[in-house]
Amino acid sequence: MSSRVDRTNRGTFFNNFATLGSSDPSVPAMYNKTYASLDDLESLLFSPISLRFHIGDPDVPNILNEAKGRAAAAKIRQRLRQSDADSTIPMAVRSGLVKGLGVTKQLWKDKLSVHLVEPEDFGVWRENHNKLDRDMEAFCHSMLITKHQFDRLVAGRPDQSELMRKSRSYIRDTTGGLSDTGGSAMNIVVGGIRPFSAAGTQNQNSNLRGVVDWMSQPKPTVDPNVRAAMLEMFEIYVWDDKREDWATFQLVGDDMLIYGRYAINNAFAHDPRTNISSPALKGCHPFNTFCPNPVPGYFWGMSEVTRLVLLQEAINARLVGINKLLRKQEDPAMKFTGVTGVNQQVMSKFNRAGGYWSDANMNAKAERDNIQIPADLAAFLHEYERMFDDIMGLPPIAKGQGDAGVRSAEHAETLVRMFSPRFKDRALLVERDVEHFGANTLDISRAHDPDKMIAWVPGGAAGVEATDDAKTDEVLIQPPAPGQVPVYFTYADLPDDLRLTVDSHSSSPAFAAEAKQLAFDLLKVGALSPADLIDRVDVTDPDELIAGITRREIARAEAQKKAEELKLLMHAQQHSGHKK
Repeated sequence: MSSRVDRTNRGTFFNNFATLGSSDPSVPAMYNKTYASLDDLESLLFSPISLRFHIGDPDVPNILNEAKGRAAAAKIRQRLRQSDADSTIPMAVRSGLVKGLGVTKQLWKDKLSVHLVEPEDFGVWRENHNKLDRDMEAFCHSMLITKHQFDRLVAGRPDQSELMRKSRSYIRDTTGGLSDTGGSAMNIVVGGIRPFSAAGTQNQNSNLRGVVDWMSQPKPTVDPNVRAAMLEMFEIYVWDDKREDWATFQLVGDDMLIYGRYAINNAFAHDPRTNISSPALKGCHPFNTFCPNPVPGYFWGMSEVTRLVLLQEAINARLVGINKLLRKQEDPAMKFTGVTGVNQQVMSKFNRAGGYWSDANMNAKAERDNIQIPADLAAFLHEYERMFDDIMGLPPIAKGQGDAGVRSAEHAETLVRMFSPRFKDRALLVERDVEHFGANTLDISRAHDPDKMIAWVPGGAAGVEATDDAKTDEVLIQPPAPGQVPVYFTYADLPDDLRLTVDSHSSSPAFAAEAKQLAFDLLKVGALSPADLIDRVDVTDPDELIAGITRREIARAEAQKKAEELKLLMHAQQHSGHKK
């Protein structure tokens, strides 16, 4: 955590520009082009709307494994929606664009739970290594826990009284501000004394009371009594060569080892109910990283905001200048010549409707200083916007807007293909991170989910897995198509060599139109069946559609078989008549 303070300061600076368009929260930008561009880019890199996973073995494909993989992938997609992972991943991608890296943490607490971890609350042993693998050797997660959470962690331990006594010395208040070593976990506002204040001003004397800083990014407000009982706990993962697995330690302060004191375990793989570690999670950890702009030899990546700060400042300055000119044109200054004196009261009367002014000097004269605004003044602002979009790679065609010189739909599609590689490169990086996230979910499901799923396959494809229970249930459960039998399985029953991937690049809208068009083209030439097409496009209730296709294929085959039998029967009758 040695670079935590620097990363916190840098992250706060980038976050202010992303949310306010300015480094000073008290002076937000009138037009925050940075926020709009980052929002467009995030939506192009990842969208949870049509995300689908594919589970299968490309080396040994068969009907049964394909049916199992389809059912397991559908349940994982449903589980990610129920755990709000489909909304957490976009926040992690957003964090990666703003701060350089987004981190998520997956846990199983009777069900899947997903949390966003701010990069300021994360630390690694080697910042010159880009992956959280065994070569990283160690990493840690800092979190705030309440006194009640601490009591539950140490309940029933032999050293409970000792830990409770030591914990009192580690309860401390936070100073807040940019240099707070607690990172974002400690970046909370204690209510009861002062209201919200702008970031970086918590330690400054302020005469403002009862005024809420509503322009800056909101922060959580915690009651002083709750905050006074909070502890900062570090959850540390260290690679253990002897066990070929991660070793987990939970540490408060320098001398309070909570988890890992009596036994060395991987907390992610260890099940406290059975007191054993799952083989499916051996060598795994709960963290996933999302880095749209990786930097070779630097774990934390690069922020997208670094390229936009100077242009945003130029836009801010231009807008302030234009507004000053417009204000001067709206209410120009007055110039008086040859007058004996003009005070503010006279000026007020003069500017009022029906007001007048007189002076003893016959040569006295008053005239307005008319401001002439250049006709092309706004063109400079539009040029800044064009530079902004050029750096971000967001031409008008990328945002669904028309562009000058576009003459036809084919021309527009060509422009889309020309700009899309810039997004596809980074979208593929995000897709790899989403695959790792999905693979982690699959491993967690193998270890903790005992629920059975059903894969419907033709009777001949079930093999030895067509158990007596499945045959009995055929009478009770209506199969989606005639001739199909149910095969019951759990995630643990899936073969170890099955792999999870993102299906048809469905994590990024940058691939959506191209992938869909390719699927329909393959259907036209017969490379895909209608059921394969349903798997590759985002449709409502795909299982029912595939079942309908199967039913129609079976009905068509039966009708063709009956037609063949009828034809043979008629042919036999004709030949028997000729013989007579």
